[in-house]
Amino acid sequence: MTINPLRSGLFAFLTLVAGITPRAIAAPRPPATHVDSIALHDSLQPVRARTFAAAIDQANHDGAVAVLVALSTPGGMDSAADIMVAAMRNSRVPIIVWVDSPRSRVTGEGLRLLAEADVALMHPGARLSPLWTEPTRGISDTAHAAGSARLAANLGGSLTAHGRSLNLVTELSTGNHWFPSDEALTAGLIDGTATLPADALRFAGSHPIHRRSGIVNVPELATSGLTPINSSSRDALLLSLMNPDLAVLLLTLGLLLIYLEINTPGTIVPGAAGLTLVLLAAYGLHMLPLNGGGVLLCVLAAVLLLWEARVPRNGVVAVLGVGSLAIGLGLLVRGPVPALAVSWGTAIGAGFGFGGVTACLLVLGAQARRAKVKTGSEAMLGWLAVAQTALAPEGQILVRGELWQARLTSNVSFVAAGDRVKVLRADGLTLEVTAVPLTQFP
Repeated sequence: MTINPLRSGLFAFLTLVAGITPRAIAAPRPPATHVDSIALHDSLQPVRARTFAAAIDQANHDGAVAVLVALSTPGGMDSAADIMVAAMRNSRVPIIVWVDSPRSRVTGEGLRLLAEADVALMHPGARLSPLWTEPTRGISDTAHAAGSARLAANLGGSLTAHGRSLNLVTELSTGNHWFPSDEALTAGLIDGTATLPADALRFAGSHPIHRRSGIVNVPELATSGLTPINSSSRDALLLSLMNPDLAVLLLTLGLLLIYLEINTPGTIVPGAAGLTLVLLAAYGLHMLPLNGGGVLLCVLAAVLLLWEARVPRNGVVAVLGVGSLAIGLGLLVRGPVPALAVSWGTAIGAGFGFGGVTACLLVLGAQARRAKVKTGSEAMLGWLAVAQTALAPEGQILVRGELWQARLTSNVSFVAAGDRVKVLRADGLTLEVTAVPLTQFP
C-alpha cells in the first residue's frame, strides 16, 4: 500500500492548523473586574452581622476588586457592630460604604460601619443622625453617657485610621445635630457624595483609598461591574426571626397549636406545627437582647395562671396573670433601637389573646377535675321528669328521653300521667321522685 505524498502533506497541514487556531482565537484578554455589592438596610443584630461577615469573606475569595455596601440602618447591638467592623478590617479588598438614597439614615452603631469604610460616601439627600437618639428607652444617664463615650471613641479610631477628620465626632455624639451629606463632607466625616452605584465606583477609582494598611489606588473600579451578594433562603428566614414582634407572635401561636393538640390528641399536625413555631421563636428570642424584667413578668404570669387554676379566686388572679403577661411581653426584648424591641400593640394583643385563652382552659380544666363524674341514675338527681303512667305511688316516668321506674316519696300519694315530678334520689334502678306543683311552671 502506497501513501500519496500530497494527501499526507495536506493532512499534516490541517492537523497543525487545528492545533494552533483555538489558541489563537482564545488569545489572553484582561479579565473583566467586578465589585461585590451588599445591601444593608436593617438593624444591626447577630444574624445580620454573621451574613455581612460571610459576604465580605465571599468577596475576598471570588476575585472581586472591592465590596460596595449600600447602607441605611437605625443602628443596633454593639456586639453585632463589633463583628461587622472586624470583618471590614480583615478584608483584603477595599470596602466602599455608600449611604444610598435620599431617605437613608445612619444612626448609632451604624456610624461605625461608615467610619471604618475605606471609602465613605453618601447620597446627597442622606443624613447621619445623632448617636443614642433615644435616651428615654430605659437607659440611665450614666449608661447613656458611657455608651456615647464608647461609641465616639470607636468612631475616632476608625476615622483616624482612614484619614478623616475628628473635629465633629463629639458634636455628633451629643445627639444635638443631624448631619446632611454636605455638612458631613465639610466636616470630614465622609470622603464624598454619589447619587448612583456607578458614581460611587468612579469616585473610588479616581481617588486614593486610605486603608489601614496604607494608601492604595484601584483605577479599575471606575469600569467594574456590580455583582450583588444575596442572602440564602436559610439566612432570609433567620433574619426574619430577628423581628421581635414576629418572634412573640410565633411563640404565642405555637403554644396555642400545642394546646389544640393536647385537647384533640391524635391529630399530630397542630402539635408538630406548634412545636416548630415555638422552636423558631426561641431561636430568635435567644439571639435578641432580652430584658430580665420582662422575663420575670412572664414567669410571674405563668405562676398566677396556675394558681388560679388550682385555687379559684373568681378570676381575679387570672386577670392579674394576663396583665402581667402582656406587660412582660412588651418588656421582653428591649434593644437600643425600636426595631429591636417588641411593640406595645403586639404585646397587648398577644398577651391578652394568649393569656385569656390560657386562663379559660386552665380554669375549665380545674373545674372539670374537681367535678365528680356521675353516670346512670345518679346523673339524674335534681332533674325534672314527666309521668308516663299514673304514679300510685309507683309507675314510669320519662327523664331526658329515657323511661325509668319511679316511686313517689312525698306526702302526695298519686300523680296523674302527664304531670311533672322531680328526681330526688336513686334506689338501685328505681328513682324516688316528688310531685312538682303546677304553680312552678308558667
